Amino acid sequence: MSDLFRYDNPVWKFMGRIADLFLLTLLWTLFSLPVVTIGASSSALYYVTLKMAENHDDSIVMAYVKAFRDNFTFSLPVWLILLSVGGILGADYAVLIRAGSPEAKVFFWILLLPALLYLLMLTLIFPLEARLDTDRRHLFAMAFMVGVKNISWVFFMLVITLCVTALGVFVFWPLLLIGTGLTAYLHSQILVRAVFPRYGWNEPEP
Repeated sequence: MSDLFRYDNPVWKFMGRIADLFLLTLLWTLFSLPVVTIGASSSALYYVTLKMAENHDDSIVMAYVKAFRDNFTFSLPVWLILLSVGGILGADYAVLIRAGSPEAKVFFWILLLPALLYLLMLTLIFPLEARLDTDRRHLFAMAFMVGVKNISWVFFMLVITLCVTALGVFVFWPLLLIGTGLTAYLHSQILVRAVFPRYGWNEPEP
């Protein structure tokens, strides 16, 4: 019975992790409210979850706020580029779906590759920004390169995003309270264990 109250009890560790993911989701939501800050907010989110995946846990709030502040200027143009491209692709697909003509169906499939490449970049660019010290041009290039070379893992990350979102919306809405943090944490686990070691991007043990 005494083991139940030990700080290293698996139950308490699990509950502590759930609390961490809730806090991260709350922070990401609050810091993303102006919309233009979503890039810096996402970069800060992955800065924390990558450290969590490597068992380098720090104060979540302090680490998040510091990463947000440090990366805001760098992240803003990156996010605006992604937002603009996503808006163009979304508008194109909306027009094609409404058209419903045979020609529109052809263009629908032609645009599929750019859309997939966009999702690939969107999935990887903020964790890479959180981990690497580089300029924007090389950041986009590395996100593309890493995504193409690790396409199966990136696809798995996209499936995780879709599943967490769908489960939260259609099955168990409380999951949305930790959804953003949980998605980033699972992505970080994949990156730390399967992707980053190939390039020597994991942080050394403290």
